[in-house]
Amino acid sequence: MSALIIDTDPGLDDAHALAMALTPSPKRPTVPVSAICTVAGNVGIDTVTDNARWLLGAFGEEAARTPVYRGACGPLCATVADAADIHGADGLGDVPRWPVAEVAEEALPAAMALALAARRRPGEITLVSLGPLTNIALALRLEPRLPRLLRRIVVMGGAVRGHGNLTLNAEFNIGADPVAADLVFANFTDITLITWEATLKHSFVREEFDAFFRGGSEAATTLGRLVDSRYLTDPGYARRSAYFRADPLAMAVALDPSVVTDVARHRVYVGYGPGSLGHGLTAVDWRDSRSDRPATTIVEGLDHARLLELLRI
Repeated sequence: MSALIIDTDPGLDDAHALAMALTPSPKRPTVPVSAICTVAGNVGIDTVTDNARWLLGAFGEEAARTPVYRGACGPLCATVADAADIHGADGLGDVPRWPVAEVAEEALPAAMALALAARRRPGEITLVSLGPLTNIALALRLEPRLPRLLRRIVVMGGAVRGHGNLTLNAEFNIGADPVAADLVFANFTDITLITWEATLKHSFVREEFDAFFRGGSEAATTLGRLVDSRYLTDPGYARRSAYFRADPLAMAVALDPSVVTDVARHRVYVGYGPGSLGHGLTAVDWRDSRSDRPATTIVEGLDHARLLELLRI
């Protein structure tokens, strides 16, 4: 039986993606989630780990049983970046927390937990990467057979046509740890990449966006409160003509690969050079001129109507 491990840095859109995986819906395939691994990204490791635990408690009794493993506190070799200006100092929009079920943190480090899970269940684990790729690179060093042991990896990351959101041409998850990202692209044979450009291409109008959080579940209520707070505290957000859901798009692809309508397969490289325009640059060998690493499946098109079903909580 297949299962998901979710590597995440919650994060407002991470919260939505987690709810998709952990909240039952007749419109979404049900895939067991065997672990949540946290990684420093949108905010620091202590905060994202607390956020994961709190979200699972807020999402209900079943979600609260999911083990949470603390991961890397920063990149392998780069300056620490965060997105607190977007996600708030606490990563979840600085919304006052309400009491939820307590979710314990597991003792094992996330990279080790990932490597052990892959050993125990070879060919069964789909890894969904929603943050910087640090934990995955560390797990690869612990278990070099990891690319053969995992079923596949779905990665939210990269700006393959230069439309960056961390720098001019670097997407946040890749730019936050480009050394780890390049190590992953160089070694894993089955990566599906949902880029920042795909996120921009597949946006949602306000009516569609609000409908995602109108269900009756505890997760829908939680996400609705986070979004309502964002509307109140950021008037510009409430007036947007388009809403972007990067991590939920990646989760949609992980749960239902048939939502993908168009892909390209090419080798992907990541630049590294602190302070340079090449730092965090996701470079694609569009001409297939090299043969030194496996090709990555780059998602170019998604079924919008199916996305509306998959993202509704």
